[in-house]
Amino acid sequence: MLIVEPNLPIATALARIVEPETRNRNGREEVTLCSDFSTARARLRAAPPEWLITALQLREYNGLNLVYLAAGAGLPTRSIVYTEANDTGLAREIRAAGAFYEVRPRLRVALPAYLSAVLPAQDRRDVGFYGRRRNGRGGGRRAVDQPLVI
Repeated sequence: MLIVEPNLPIATALARIVEPETRNRNGREEVTLCSDFSTARARLRAAPPEWLITALQLREYNGLNLVYLAAGAGLPTRSIVYTEANDTGLAREIRAAGAFYEVRPRLRVALPAYLSAVLPAQDRRDVGFYGRRRNGRGGGRRAVDQPLVI
C-alpha cells in the first residue's frame, strides 16, 4: 500500500488506520508513506502496490496524475483519491479515471471498508475490467465515447 500525503501527521494517521487491515491480510505490515509526487511516482513504478491512497493536492502536482500513471502503465493498483471538501466535479473526474473518491474527514471509516470489500466482477475499478470489456460487445468504448449522431 502506498500512501501519498504531504502532511506527515496526516500520513501517519492514515497508516495507523489501514495497519490492522494490512496485517490481517498479509500477516505483516506493508504500508509505504510518501510526501511528494516524484518519490511516489518512482515507488509506484518500482513496486506497484495493491492500493494507492493519495491526496489530490500534492504541492505543485496532482494526486490524480498518479492514478493516470498507474492506469496507463497497466499496473494492478486500485486507487483512492481524497480531498478536504466535497466537490462533485472532482468526484466525477476521479471516478472517470477509475479511482475511488473520498473526503478526508470520512477516511477513518471509509478506508477499512474499501480495503476489506470485494469488488463486483464488472466494476471499472477492478484491474482486469477494461481487458474483459474490450473483448466484449462495443470494443471497450463507453457510451460517452461514441460519436454523436445529429
